[in-house]
Amino acid sequence: MSIEHFQVPLYQPLMKRLDSFFEVGDPAGIPLLDKKAIISGFPGNFMTQAMRVGIEGGDVEFANTSGSSSQILQIIRYKGWWGREFTRAYQRVADMVGYSMEHDRKAVLTTAACSAVSCFLDDPDYQQRIHNGVLSLNTHPDPTRWTLTDVQRIDAELRMFAPKLLEIDPTYLAIFLSKRAQYRITEPLYIPDYIAASYEYMTANVRRLIESAYGLPVLSMYGSTELGVLFMQNRSGTFVRCGHDTLVELKPYLARRNLFELIVTSWKNPLMPLLRYATGDLVEVPEGEWSNKVFGAVDDIPLLKLHGRIRDCLVTDDGELKTLADLDELFAVSAPWVRQYQLQVTEHKVTLFYVSDVQEHDAALAVVERCLRGWFGRMRTVESMAVPSIAPQASGKFAIIK
Repeated sequence: MSIEHFQVPLYQPLMKRLDSFFEVGDPAGIPLLDKKAIISGFPGNFMTQAMRVGIEGGDVEFANTSGSSSQILQIIRYKGWWGREFTRAYQRVADMVGYSMEHDRKAVLTTAACSAVSCFLDDPDYQQRIHNGVLSLNTHPDPTRWTLTDVQRIDAELRMFAPKLLEIDPTYLAIFLSKRAQYRITEPLYIPDYIAASYEYMTANVRRLIESAYGLPVLSMYGSTELGVLFMQNRSGTFVRCGHDTLVELKPYLARRNLFELIVTSWKNPLMPLLRYATGDLVEVPEGEWSNKVFGAVDDIPLLKLHGRIRDCLVTDDGELKTLADLDELFAVSAPWVRQYQLQVTEHKVTLFYVSDVQEHDAALAVVERCLRGWFGRMRTVESMAVPSIAPQASGKFAIIK
């Protein structure tokens, strides 16, 4: 690691303090970086001669993170950056040893090459959706509206392309499996060698559905558009760190439960190095002294569980904090037949919308309802509603808590 990686305008006032941070792990005087600071003045706050040359030479690409309009980051990176990220992640996990990004095919089922707001006027055909050995399967901004024709096409393209790896947004694949059953498609389900999940939070019920259908473990990745892949689960469920070119700190959030916010310093993307970036994501680790430690690029981090985003945390009537993982555990134990759910919380009301592919489980859902009333019932009314589908947000991702 060299301080030279952080020679961008945004960090110039901090340059004298970086030595102690990178050499002895002392963050004193270096504030946490938030999205607002990145958005303000972009791309000038990251502008270097290398960026100018990359833009002029057409060697870079732009991308946006998902999120609310005030929190969307525009990212600039060298072309092929994400492919290299995946390659490094797969190399870190022994269970992926049989897969090669250079030689094996991959199919991707996630958001389309458009959003729920806008889309290309044309409908790219099969060949147009294959790039460098990767087939993008989805062409629709809302998978809940996939027709029989859409599902048959995806099904047929998987068999025709025969990817070794199927990379998924887990909610999209769960919807595909549900619609495949709904439309009574009789052709055998194509089974890849590997299934890797990323893009958004994977609920326990969705994991169970996918693993049951395919007879394969789902290897879940954690990362973000701006940071790349930070962890990837192996077959046993252990989170393997993909720590190249990163430092990680654990900021205490709820000490009695060993919940910490991930703070990441990354120079993976040389055009946008991030210094003490507050991810807003919560993780659970074993008991220990973690708050004053900076994990180097080769250090393992004993991550036990992903708890979702801080902004998705709920506060009960008793003042107790409930994370997205806490809510998901409730469904995994008490309502494993619920394929998808969304909790809408307002000042006076909590409404649970849920989707199920089976019938006659009202009695079982009563356990979930009683728990939610125990959390929120004194201050708000709590009700549940079975719905045929839950629509994605404008980004194409699905909100679990709104």
